[in-house]
Amino acid sequence: MPEHRPTDTEAHKPLEKAVEEWVQKKSKPGGGGNYAREADRVLTAFIDWTPDSVKTVRDISRRTMMQYAEYLHRRADARVADQDDEAGITGRTAQQYYALVRAFFTYCVKWGYREENPAEHKPAMEELPDASLGADSTRQQFWSPQERTAFIRYVDERAHDAISEQGSNAVKEARDRALVYLFAYSGARSAELLRDPNDSRRTGVTWADIDIEAGVIRVLGKSQTAGEEVQLPNQARPALERYRKILDPPAEEWPVFPTHHAPSLYKCARMELDDCVDNLEAKLKTDGPDTVLRQYKVPPPSITTEAVRNIFRRLCKAGKIPVEGEHEYLKPHGARRGAGEALYRAEGSAAAQRALRHEDPSTTSKMYSHIEASEQAEVASDAFEKIDESGTSKGDIS
Repeated sequence: MPEHRPTDTEAHKPLEKAVEEWVQKKSKPGGGGNYAREADRVLTAFIDWTPDSVKTVRDISRRTMMQYAEYLHRRADARVADQDDEAGITGRTAQQYYALVRAFFTYCVKWGYREENPAEHKPAMEELPDASLGADSTRQQFWSPQERTAFIRYVDERAHDAISEQGSNAVKEARDRALVYLFAYSGARSAELLRDPNDSRRTGVTWADIDIEAGVIRVLGKSQTAGEEVQLPNQARPALERYRKILDPPAEEWPVFPTHHAPSLYKCARMELDDCVDNLEAKLKTDGPDTVLRQYKVPPPSITTEAVRNIFRRLCKAGKIPVEGEHEYLKPHGARRGAGEALYRAEGSAAAQRALRHEDPSTTSKMYSHIEASEQAEVASDAFEKIDESGTSKGDIS
């Protein structure tokens, strides 16, 4: 049988279309729902990572895959440098991501979209990190009750003073307080609440996504499930309600935490309004980009996952918040772990799993294994104490 050669149409298969096609095939009965969702997430991030010049499946070269492997290695290095950096991944995760991309290109070869798999290029695979890189969990941060209380007390006082002096102009102080409360009590991930530059689908929650009365935030979950519900406990609601009154969003589609970065606001205004607003530059010069965006109800970008880390770092330094261990400041992901730990201790593993939305119960159990070990030690101590007392008692009788 003659070797199949890609037709002109096959050879110019759009990368996004091919990914969509592959994910759909994996989503068929028996194809594995979890695998398909993870493949969709990883391949979408891969497309976002590729240069703008990449349009088709054949535009991905061996060099591209070497660069992608290097990129994954850098993310693993970031995890080593900071266990709580959400952009960081373990070496094992890097290898899993690469394996999904490689499987996709195997499919492309099978269907004639290209003649060889660029991800199987040995020099590219050699750039991947070792699976053990970044796997040390002993440096992960958990907000303790004392840390959480100190942080909340500081942002409460700071926001109260600013609102007393500035009224509705105390937007940043009210925002910062709402951020701290939301992270402290919701158990949400940064990339679920804020814009993630590494994932085009994660643009940040809007006010339409929040039901304060019901105590629910609807987010794009880690598994790429849209509308996944995150808890909004009573403790976090007043700070969010007060912030909303001060922010006064002109539309429900307004981001909960819009950026105040002037260049980003100008860029947004020009991209969205340049073709439909006369004398836009004059309006921007006179009124400023925030006012113009509000006037035309054009939502600005949300702050990013990196921005919230910078905000928390600045707040902890200014408030002289005592931080346990070797950590420089209270990090957003440490808040998630701390919230889960509080629930784990008070209500048990099932409550923590539901709040953190872990698909696998073993993930929750592993995260809080230090609690189980501590409690088991107490149980064992009591048991051996009773056994020893019994043995001593019997020895005395004899």
